[in-house]
Amino acid sequence: MNIYQKINNNENILLIFGGFASHPSHFLPLIPAHYDFILLSHYQHLDFSVLKSLLQNLNKESKITLLAFSMGVFVARVFMESSQDFNCFARKIAINGTEFGMHSKFGIPPKIFKLTQKTFNLTTFKHNLFGKFFNQTHNFEFLDSNILREELGFFIQACLQFDTITSEIFWDEILISKQDLVFNTQSQKNFWIDFKGAQERILEIDAPHFAFFDWQP
Repeated sequence: MNIYQKINNNENILLIFGGFASHPSHFLPLIPAHYDFILLSHYQHLDFSVLKSLLQNLNKESKITLLAFSMGVFVARVFMESSQDFNCFARKIAINGTEFGMHSKFGIPPKIFKLTQKTFNLTTFKHNLFGKFFNQTHNFEFLDSNILREELGFFIQACLQFDTITSEIFWDEILISKQDLVFNTQSQKNFWIDFKGAQERILEIDAPHFAFFDWQP
């Protein structure tokens, strides 16, 4: 995974688990000026040793908001299970994803995930990702389609490897976009309501999968 950071001893810190195909250019314009941040993207492994070291070296008075987007919700779950330290975060926010990532009922169905990898088209994905805001994303960068196809393959294998949730993680806020064309809205509700019983912490917004034009932390 790639880790992009800006730490200037601000009290508030965003720890962002980006989703599939996420790039720092997607998030930098949206981060409040008084926040430091650590951003994870382009996943090729789930070795969190560098991230854990970064977090351990932060000021003990820091207020860390964990923000997980799309497949980043799955990655954040694996990270928290590996660290067993859920209380170091001031808030945990899940946006348009589930802890399973790929799942027949509680995530993106495996058949759809595998078909997306096989037939991946970056232009189509961008339109599905940004929806009505597509024309506002010309400065957003993406890796090459072949590299992104490899990342999809990584997620398929990782979701199979970590297909059992071993810890109960409390998320303070859960955002679900009504216009999501990437991560099925009903699958998200199946997970957060039926599996987690977290209905009272769900906020539904009229936004596409990339919800950050309509919502900011």
